[in-house]
Amino acid sequence: MSAAAELAPHPEGMTAGAGVTRPLAKALAAELVLASSMLADLAYDLGSDGDTLRRHMASLQRIDHVTQMQLAIAELLRGDDASNGDIRGVTLQDMADRLHAFVANVDA
Repeated sequence: MSAAAELAPHPEGMTAGAGVTRPLAKALAAELVLASSMLADLAYDLGSDGDTLRRHMASLQRIDHVTQMQLAIAELLRGDDASNGDIRGVTLQDMADRLHAFVANVDA
C-alpha cells in the first residue's frame, strides 16, 4: 500500500495507518507550538547572558532550529491533507529533504 493510500482519510475521522483523529492532530499541533515557545524562551534567557551566549552559540542555534522544526510539523498537522504536497510548504530545507526521502522510501 502506498503512503498516500495509508494516509487516506477514513469516514470515522481517522487517518489510515496514523491512528490520529483530526482533533487530536490539531491538539498535537498546539502542543508543538507551546513547546516551541517554551524552548524559544529558554534560548532567549540563556542567550541574554553574554558568557553563556559566547560559549554555547552553536547549541542555542540548534535550539532555534528545533523550534522551527516543531512549528513546521505543527503546520503539517493542522493541514487538512497529509499528502506529500504539504511538504513543499516546509521552509527548512534539511527537514523537507528528510521528509521527501522518507515518503519516497515508504512509497517504494
